[in-house]
Amino acid sequence: MSSVRKLTESSAQDFANKRILLVDDHTHVRTIFTSILNGLGMFRLSTADRADRALSTLQTEPIDLVITDFNMPGLSGIGLAQRIRQEIRSKNPRFNPSIPIIMITSFGTKKCLIAARDAGVDEFLAKPFTTLGVAERIDSAVNMQRPFIVSDNYIGPCRRRKVDPILSGLKRREADRIAVMNEFDLERNLMQGDAQILIDIAGYEAIEETSTEAITRIGEITAARAHKIRDGLLERAAMSLLKYVALAAAQDNLEADMVEMHGYAVKQLLDLAGKDLNLSNQVVDSLERAVAKRTRVRDVA
Repeated sequence: MSSVRKLTESSAQDFANKRILLVDDHTHVRTIFTSILNGLGMFRLSTADRADRALSTLQTEPIDLVITDFNMPGLSGIGLAQRIRQEIRSKNPRFNPSIPIIMITSFGTKKCLIAARDAGVDEFLAKPFTTLGVAERIDSAVNMQRPFIVSDNYIGPCRRRKVDPILSGLKRREADRIAVMNEFDLERNLMQGDAQILIDIAGYEAIEETSTEAITRIGEITAARAHKIRDGLLERAAMSLLKYVALAAAQDNLEADMVEMHGYAVKQLLDLAGKDLNLSNQVVDSLERAVAKRTRVRDVA
């Protein structure tokens, strides 16, 4: 059974009953997304090509989830998320201000990610996206909602994380500790997004030269970010990816399953951070063994 089928069957009732508002100024993106959502059993779909029209739809239709593009003419996806969240300060809210929001992004910069998080976005979906990627983000936004926070400086899902043991002795003042925690949290979110891009790229039938360049760039960035937060296992996983891509690209035979394996491994390592060091080591060891095995097979061939 495929990963998509497993996920959609387990969440079938939740998916089928949800009313989605898709906001994107590109007709072809709305068409592709509609096909994906229909394939997931989600037919209660409204669309808008501009943020202002999306706000009008929210006032007239019982929407359960907003999926919006980051870049749009006029009011951006960030602006739309802010308007939705700020509605909670209204004496008579016109729609649900705590509605889950998924932001569609291309290669995310730290500045863009910070802006989206500060605007109260729940989940990010990286382009190019796949059916599985869409299903996972919707499942997370709908079925794993975090507490909704309303404060003077922030409105949106709770971003609180457990204290990272790596902070011991790094910075002793509480304000500095919080700043470091936020920075590490941001780096991990960026790596999660890039890992999903690897998985999405692997979902295409053929990996083209431009995709190979993107994979290499993701490996380099992930290695740098892992080094920055002092996560040696994540850094090893990134270096394993770079080693494989260099070997495979030289023979013009980059295999999608190996790229996908590295993407899922990075996501698993991020989830396991500070929880299970033995399992994390096993994940990285399996990656390195897989690369070594493929290398031996190529040498024999």
